[in-house]
Amino acid sequence: MTKNNPLSQYNLPYYFRQQPGALCLIVFCLCVVFTVGLAHSAQNELTDPESINQEMLRLEAIRISDHDGFAKGLENLALVADGMTAFQSCHYGFLKAYQTAFKGDYQTAIDDAKQLKARCKDIKNIVRMDALLANLAALRGDYNDASLYIDTTINELKETTDTTTKIIAYSAAAMVYNILGQKQLSIKYSEILYNLQPTTENKCRLQFSKNHFYLHDSSSDVPVNEVDYSDNACIDSGNLLFAQSLLMDSIYRKLKTENLSPTKLNELSELIVGLRPEISVGPYKNIQAKFAAIEAKFALLQGNINAAEGFAKATLDLNEGLGNTLQLIFALEVLEQVALSENKYLAAYQYLSQRNRVELNLYGQSKAKQMAFMTVKHSNLAKEFEIDQLNQQKAVLELEKQLTEQLANNQRLVIMLILTLLGLMVLWLYKVKKRHDYFKGVSEIDHLTKVLTRKAFEEQANALIKRMASIEAPIHLAIMDLDRFKRVNDNHGHLVGDWVLKNVVYACKELIEGETIIARLGGEEFCIVMPGLNFNEMYNKVEALRLAVETLDSSSSGTDIVVTASFGVSSANCSGYSLNMLLTHADVALFQAKKQGRNQVVIYNPAVP
Repeated sequence: MTKNNPLSQYNLPYYFRQQPGALCLIVFCLCVVFTVGLAHSAQNELTDPESINQEMLRLEAIRISDHDGFAKGLENLALVADGMTAFQSCHYGFLKAYQTAFKGDYQTAIDDAKQLKARCKDIKNIVRMDALLANLAALRGDYNDASLYIDTTINELKETTDTTTKIIAYSAAAMVYNILGQKQLSIKYSEILYNLQPTTENKCRLQFSKNHFYLHDSSSDVPVNEVDYSDNACIDSGNLLFAQSLLMDSIYRKLKTENLSPTKLNELSELIVGLRPEISVGPYKNIQAKFAAIEAKFALLQGNINAAEGFAKATLDLNEGLGNTLQLIFALEVLEQVALSENKYLAAYQYLSQRNRVELNLYGQSKAKQMAFMTVKHSNLAKEFEIDQLNQQKAVLELEKQLTEQLANNQRLVIMLILTLLGLMVLWLYKVKKRHDYFKGVSEIDHLTKVLTRKAFEEQANALIKRMASIEAPIHLAIMDLDRFKRVNDNHGHLVGDWVLKNVVYACKELIEGETIIARLGGEEFCIVMPGLNFNEMYNKVEALRLAVETLDSSSSGTDIVVTASFGVSSANCSGYSLNMLLTHADVALFQAKKQGRNQVVIYNPAVP
């Protein structure tokens, strides 16, 4: 391997021999990580909301580069899940859904993310769910859903200024648009991400997007120095997936498009041999399948037919479950050439047919991605056109409004005096009508007894009580309830009952004078408010009302009935100047009157239970 070979640095043992300082740095970092791990494990548990928030953000940051640490952190969070806030519970659910997706159970992860999105209302968690759903839809080949979800995610960013949320959204956009074949958009969002947070990890994402475009665009020359730069950034950030993926694509392109000289074949041989231990123990099945396809092609170039066939068949096994991939085409092409070299034309034809089917499927997928992207794009254009139309209509209406206002202003200048007089007249009429409507509303009369209804009574009684309170004058309230009135209705009919109610009120009205208020509270129950009377005057007045009811002549009703009434009385000197308390205490006294035999007056006494 020559020192100037840009790909030789990925032979890690050789790299450490050439860069001993790097090995020291890695050992130092491992020591730091070990120390931090010990400190973290020494903590009793996550006890306060802030420590839980910080732990979730830490796990979110390492979910790609340190999945073992990520999984361990989720186990620790599970111990305090019951004490999490609603926001933390949603954030924790997102991390668990991501772990489920990493294990390959995409459908369960999608179901969990959708349930969380329906339950979680915070925009930061909603963006996380939509970003995850976009990624999963793209990985599953649901390109329409992927386009819709990532478009929704980007639009949702307008509702938040949270940097971490934006990083997650832009990371998802870079990845999803790369899968959808929109390489330029992938580069765009990678650049936004790096400008927002210029970390080594985001540098890796940016260079990955750029070089992935270079490596898969047959019209561009591969800038090898940028590929190397990308891989260095990805290795430094711990993103082994991106580093290995780009390296595999770079080697794949060289093997496919270049007439390799013996020197370059030797360089690639050393690189492949150096990478073999690292790839074989890696966690990524797709990378292992790519590497096996590369080894098959390289063996074929070296004339090692048996090894080429073995590696190609290993590629088919590793590609199981990964669908239609470039490494599958690569392996089938190798197997076709191996079969031809062995004069196995039927087998060669079968491999060729299979390769054609895979290429057609990949082409169909490419068109489906493009169609999904264009569908969402056209939908957005339609929405923008509709918004433009509405904005134009709004502008026309605003102009019309301004012209109308200007005309009105000109007219007002001419007839200002007339409008002022008319305005004063209208204002006066409005106040007169409002006062009239007010008194009409509060003076509603019971249609049967022609006394105040409860609503009107409460209005006037409250005003009267307030005035009596301001001058500390006495005021009394009596509740009158006709005794056994139900028997009257049952035995003589409701017409007679109505006659009794009206004539009882008429008899009482003859004794009422001054500011005394009488009202029908409901049914056979009435209320009398007597202001300005002392105790003896009040008692005599109520007793007179009771006698007037008892001596009521009922002959004109066509029946010979005797009507009596019970009275419960309360006073402001005991119940205060409160209508509610006066009514409550009078009702208590009325209950005592009923209990003691009816047809009597009972004054409320707080000492009597």
